[in-house]
Amino acid sequence: MLKKLSLKNIDNIPLTDLYLVHSLLKSKIHKEDFKPVILGLIERQNLGNICELVNSAALTVLTYIMAGGKCSSDLVVKTLDWIRKQRLNDGGWHWKPKADIVSEESEAWCTALVHASFKIANASIDQGTIIEFLRSKWILDKWGGFPEITLIYLSYAGYDEKHELVKEPLNYLRETQLSNGAWAGYSPKTSKGGIFRTCIVLNALTSMGLKLEEQAVLKGLKFLKPRVKRILNAKWGSILVQALYGLASTLLNLNLEK
Repeated sequence: MLKKLSLKNIDNIPLTDLYLVHSLLKSKIHKEDFKPVILGLIERQNLGNICELVNSAALTVLTYIMAGGKCSSDLVVKTLDWIRKQRLNDGGWHWKPKADIVSEESEAWCTALVHASFKIANASIDQGTIIEFLRSKWILDKWGGFPEITLIYLSYAGYDEKHELVKEPLNYLRETQLSNGAWAGYSPKTSKGGIFRTCIVLNALTSMGLKLEEQAVLKGLKFLKPRVKRILNAKWGSILVQALYGLASTLLNLNLEK
């Protein structure tokens, strides 16, 4: 279903939403068919479009290399050079370019995304100061109170549940799981359990290496089971498309692809 939706809307995927196709690029079944489609999409972009935002730039690099693009390409080298220049004084990155920053501080999720893009490209970056920023940011605001996005991007950079940096965030997600197996959503309307957020949290947990035997994972999947039909019937542009991406990624992480 995700493949069908993505192919139908391939020219409408914003660069900031390229993560939606990552599960397809990881899929044993679909990746070889899908890689040239994504390479074509990215290679049609100009550098100005790619570097409009920090997250669009980092996601483009990450996705391009996942699709088989070369780390030594001009697209990767020039984009990473631009990203380096957007680093803020606190050691991290905001999704806005540095020139557009007024008083905003760096964000954990965007910093983790940048870290992942440099890691997959085998490009040099000061990893120590990134880790220190993320440690400080966790103490300050628990990565914005929604650590799952940061965890997902850290998994691309090679982190797993054994790394000291992610142990507290993982425990936080375990502790904030609701009794019904879900996690409170991103809006007041979904405070008793959000389908979208539950899918994303499960992706984060399993990206960090947690297995089906983990109670948080098992309970989350049980919450989603009677709601799978709604997720599979997602319309392009709806929040449930992102839930579909999260669920597909979770199943891949658990080696449950069919």
